[in-house]
This record gives sequence, C-alpha cells and structure tokens, in this order.
Amino acid sequence: MESARSLADMREQAPAFQNKASRKVTSMKLRSITTILLAVIMIALVMGVSYFFASNGSAAAEKYSSESLWSQSYSAAESMKIIDVTGDGTADLFIQNSTNVSVYDGLGNEQASIGIGSGKTTLGDVNADGVEDIIVYDSSNPNVNIISRGTTTQEFYVPGLGTPSRNALMKFVSGPQIILGDTSGNLISVNPDGIILWQNSVGSEEFRGMDDARVNGKIYLAVASHSGNLAVLGADGTALWTAVTEQLRRMRAYDLFGDGTSEILSGGEYGEFVIWNAATGERIFTKSLGQAISEIRSAEINGDPASIEIIVGGKDGGVWAFDASGNELWSRSVADKVTEIVGVDFDDDGAQEIVIGDETGAVNVFSSAGARSKLTDLGNEITRIDEGRLNGERVLAVSSLSELQVHKVIYSALPGFENTPLLVGLIVSLAILGVAWVLATLPPKPQMKVSIQDKSRESLEAERRMLKESIADVERLRKAGEVTGGAYLARLKQLRGDLAENETAFKTQGFPIKVETFACPNCGGTLELGMDKCEYCGHVILT
Repeated sequence: MESARSLADMREQAPAFQNKASRKVTSMKLRSITTILLAVIMIALVMGVSYFFASNGSAAAEKYSSESLWSQSYSAAESMKIIDVTGDGTADLFIQNSTNVSVYDGLGNEQASIGIGSGKTTLGDVNADGVEDIIVYDSSNPNVNIISRGTTTQEFYVPGLGTPSRNALMKFVSGPQIILGDTSGNLISVNPDGIILWQNSVGSEEFRGMDDARVNGKIYLAVASHSGNLAVLGADGTALWTAVTEQLRRMRAYDLFGDGTSEILSGGEYGEFVIWNAATGERIFTKSLGQAISEIRSAEINGDPASIEIIVGGKDGGVWAFDASGNELWSRSVADKVTEIVGVDFDDDGAQEIVIGDETGAVNVFSSAGARSKLTDLGNEITRIDEGRLNGERVLAVSSLSELQVHKVIYSALPGFENTPLLVGLIVSLAILGVAWVLATLPPKPQMKVSIQDKSRESLEAERRMLKESIADVERLRKAGEVTGGAYLARLKQLRGDLAENETAFKTQGFPIKVETFACPNCGGTLELGMDKCEYCGHVILT
C-alpha cells in the first residue's frame, strides 16, 4: 500500500518534475535579462547626468578668489572707469554719483573731488590731446563743465533742458559734439565752445541709452528713451530711422560682426530682447526672456575676435549669453536683479570671463562655458564694476550703494577637470555593470534540506527504504512515459544524492548498513529492496 501511494504521488507530481528544469532555466534567463536591463537603464541615467554637468560647465575647476587692496566710502556710484584723466601716464579711478565726481590714484589716494550739484557726467577726449576729459552736465548754472587734466577748461550755459538724464561725446566727421539729454526725452547738441548745433526729441521720458553707432563705417548717434522710442541720428540731428517698441530699460550699440555697421541691442520692461540693424532699423532678432532686462553688455567668450558675444541680465536674476546672431549659448541665474556686467579675461586665454554684480551685493564670475564662482560680497546693491590696471597690477573695481572697493582677483584651475563628471560617471557605470554581471550569473539558491546526520538508526533505515522505493517509482514513471528527459534526470539525481547522504550518515554514526532483500516471485533470485524488475529473469515485480 505504501508503495502504491508513493507511486500515485509520483504520478501527480510528474508534470511538476517534468517542467521544473525548463522553468528553472527560463527563470534564470529572465532574471539575467531583467538585471542587465536595469543596469543599462541606471548606466544611461548616470552618464546622462555626468554629461549634463560636464557640458554646462558647472563642474569646471576654474576658481576665483579676491584680495581687497583698498576701499573708500562712496555712495550710489552712477559711473566708474579705470582710465587716465590726470594726464600723468598712469591710470586713475574715476567715479561719479549724482552730486560728486572723484578721482583716486592706484593706491586709493584721492586726487580730486568735485561737487556737481545734480548732474550727469561722461568721459571723452574733447580737445584731442590724448587724455580723457570729464564732461559734467549740471542742472545748476553753468550747465556744462569740461574738466581736462584735473582743471576746468570750459563752462557754459545751455538753456532749454530739464533734469539731466544722459550725456555723450560724439566724434562726428564734422567735429566733436557734446550731446545732452534730459528726463523728458529732449536732446541738445553743442560744440566744445557751448554753441548749440541742433535740438531734437526722442520719446517723452528719460533716456535709457545713448551710444555711438556706425553705418557703413560712418558714426551716428543711437538713443533710446524709457517710453520705448529708438532713433539713429546723424551729425545734424536728423533721424536716419526711428522705431517704437515696449518700454525700454537698456540700449547698447556694438558692431557685432566687425563689418562697419553696428547692431543695436535693446532690453524691454517686459523682457523683450531685440537686435536691430543700425542702418535700417530692421529687427534682426527678437526673443522674450520672461523678465525685465536690467543690463546688456558685450563680451568675447568664445575666443574668436571676429565676432562679439552678448550677455544679458534680468531683473529677477536671469543671466543669458548669446552669440552675435542671437543664438543662446547658455543661461544661468544669480540671487537677485543683475545690476552690472563686465567681461574680463582673467586667465589670458583670449576668452573673457563674465563678472556679474547683483542687487544683494554679490559679485560672481562666470566662465566662458557658464560655470559660476563666487568672488566677493559687498553686502548691498552693486552699482558699478570695472577692470583695468592700477598701480601696475590688474584689478577689479567694485562699487555698491555705500562703498568703493578695489580687488586683486586670484585665478586658479585644474586643466581638464571639467571632464571629471564623465570620468566619475564611467567609473560608476562600470561598477553597476560589474554588480549586474555578478547578480545575473549567480547560481540559483540551493534547495533547503533537513540534516539527517543526527537521526536514529531506525529513522535512517526507514529513510533508506523510502528513498529506494522513490527511485523505483521514478523508474516506473519513466517507463510509462509520464516523466522524461531533464525532469527524470533531475529527480533521479536528487534522490540518489539523498541516498548517498543517508549512507554517509550510517557510516558517520557507526551503524552497519543492512542491505534489505527479497526473493523474486518468479525465479527465486535475491533482489535488493526497491527494485521493480528481476535482474535474473526480467520478471516485473509489483509491490
């Protein structure tokens, strides 16, 4: 009966035995494929992030620090430049606010301090002696002072203007002209002797840009008012063209391609950035930046002097780099409104780094690829930044609402460090691939077995009989065609292994192994218990 039950159990389990091997192989294949697929996905993510950090320049090893050389108290500078205004052959630092003009030497000693009431200034070589003169447009009487080499050489009254807005010295072919603009959009041109040459108006609000522009190599005046009016004027004050756009915050004119005709760059109150053709007034490029444009400057960031790049700053801290055609090179952000932009080639590689000052007082340096490095912090709004040589060394002058500081910038870099993210990504990817390979090729978890080493002799003998009967049952199922191939071999291997362990347990515990036999009912031959066919006569034995 026990043998019959065992045979029945084997028949019921036959389909499982038959499919077990194939399921095992299939499971291993699925596990391997899944592991490798997940590894590939992880590697793609790691390398994608690595490429992002390497390509956007944020991992570059360019580092900048600064050493303060000297400082002076100075409030709300509106204009600042490192230039020789005393005529001694060495550069000075010129700085101006709404009530004062001051000049400092390279060590920070004050060379001059001039009160200007409520006015605006500009620099230009009026008398062609090779030294920049200071032109002061004051709303008190006299209206215009020309200061040459530290001495006032001209004073004259100019009627018909309101509160000063902007000044410019234009060197037309017909001779130099001093252009004065007020906060109502009115323009007056005078010669260096104070004679009025022409008058015009552009818009009805303060001027946000006054610059010289070239058309086929000839100098013209480009102006823009906050009301959104632009114009390019000739030496006689006649407009070559005019245009109206959204309210303007900034206007600059640069010959971006070096072809003798300038491009005019305007930034709007509502984020419109436009490049205009100075000859025709045609819009060459227009893009909305999503925030008011607070500053526009040119820079040479690609190392190619044949063209100039454009850096634009926004009221909400946005910073964009464009090429001369308007294609965006990169975009970044700072903490608050961009108040000043200056291009400086700190590492002398032909490509300028971009110095950005913002309303919080922070000064950041962006590499030509857009990597940022914190330089210094003055604690309140940056108003002006300029770079040049003072006292024989290159410096960066930075003014805030309350202070003027002169810094020496220290640059350091590790060549090739910008590729480190790719190297790290490659190493991590190889590690992921290695782990995935190990997991994919691990053998399946061995089947849990109960130890038989400590069983009694009786239990070991009973187990031995059961194993032999099971082997005989497997043989019967194979002959009946109910279990074949891999399933038969796998089950037989398992049973014979268990039988070997049983015999080992007998020997380990010192029990003699008694071979149980019975007589063949056909020929009387002695057979070992568990056999289902007589090896002498071939009689099939049923038990």
